[in-house]
Amino acid sequence: MSAINRIILVGNGFDLAHGLATRYADFINWYWKQWASCLLRSPHKIETDKLCSFGLKDSFSLKGWYLVWQWHYKIPRDFFKDFEKKYDIIDRVKGDTSICDFKSYSLFFDKICAHAERRGWVDIENEYFDALNKEYFEDPAKLNQEFEIVRSKLITYLSSIQETGVKTSIIDQGLKQKIFAPIRTREVAISARKHLLNFIDEQCSNIKNGYPVSEIYDRFGLNKTEESTRALEKFAEEYHGGKIKTFDLESIADDSTIPAALLRPGRVLLLNFNYTRTADLYMPQGEEAEYWFPVYHIHGELEHPDSIIFGYGDELDDRYGELVKLNNNEHLRHIKSIKYLETDNYRKLLAFIDSAPYQVCIMGHSCGNTDRTLLNTLFEHRNCVSIKPFYHAKEDGTDNYLEMVQNISRNFTDMKLMRDRVVNKTYCAPLLPV
Repeated sequence: MSAINRIILVGNGFDLAHGLATRYADFINWYWKQWASCLLRSPHKIETDKLCSFGLKDSFSLKGWYLVWQWHYKIPRDFFKDFEKKYDIIDRVKGDTSICDFKSYSLFFDKICAHAERRGWVDIENEYFDALNKEYFEDPAKLNQEFEIVRSKLITYLSSIQETGVKTSIIDQGLKQKIFAPIRTREVAISARKHLLNFIDEQCSNIKNGYPVSEIYDRFGLNKTEESTRALEKFAEEYHGGKIKTFDLESIADDSTIPAALLRPGRVLLLNFNYTRTADLYMPQGEEAEYWFPVYHIHGELEHPDSIIFGYGDELDDRYGELVKLNNNEHLRHIKSIKYLETDNYRKLLAFIDSAPYQVCIMGHSCGNTDRTLLNTLFEHRNCVSIKPFYHAKEDGTDNYLEMVQNISRNFTDMKLMRDRVVNKTYCAPLLPV
């Protein structure tokens, strides 16, 4: 059966659009808040988590942490009931050498914290790949040990976000409509419009030959009216048997005459790059839905911590080739394209893109270098007919469409192909309205 499928690339911007604190900088802020909570209740003079340690000076008793908070820093009792208040207590303790000995054991974590403080953001996976290529990490095994600790704490943090924040009440109906919207012909690459014609042609023939129209509507939960059904059957009657192929490029571009039900994608695959299940809330459930609306958690699931893939995925970077030449497996321990082999998600994805033409819709994924190997496979595959970015619209009237396209272009080796497949801004839309 001829079809055009759709792949939804879900990145962290999708979670952020739902009000979830899933930036890496949010995670780092949480980390230091946990230290504030730990030290307040600590009965020990020294506390450590293998990334750093806090130790009270000998002049303080075992109850010294409590005294530091209440007497030395004048923190009110109300603070002990609400740790979400934004006190800079940890920075003050770290900097007060008269009270505390603070030690850091992780140069890697120091750097990502420093970047978060200076810039307000940090990309831990990029920092990790940069660290692999720095001389001060002569032993990649030591870097990987530090990275594993950060990974473990990130899983703990995101699991708490998943438990408290990911619920059906955050579903946005406008966003749901975008996920299952018709494939507009102006979104399809000029070189690939024959696939769209074949798709519509086969559906017209199927309807003419008795294929139940109701299945097209029921699969996507569409409101089937007598008028819409009649229009669909009339169009199929007129254009079945290959007549749709008489459309030229300009007339097929004007899809207002084509019933929207005929432009619905065949299957919709949710390719989730996040660790949370926010996007899953939008997908139909049930045995049949698993075929029409599959979900691949390409980076693993929080419920199975061992499955979490956290690292770097850019084999096209020249530095990756240099790491391979070093012949030390520790340099490749957290390379995503290798970690993908631990599950069958990547092979299922390859089977999906080989099965039929498909459109890629980008929702909240920056298309940065940390996933470049996988994105290059998707974007340059012979069956890719369209790449549609849903950009972030800002309150000041600006947006990040250009930045997204710049990042998308880095995942191509053929710029001519990129310009044909990427949907221009005129036919794109923000992920969520301002």
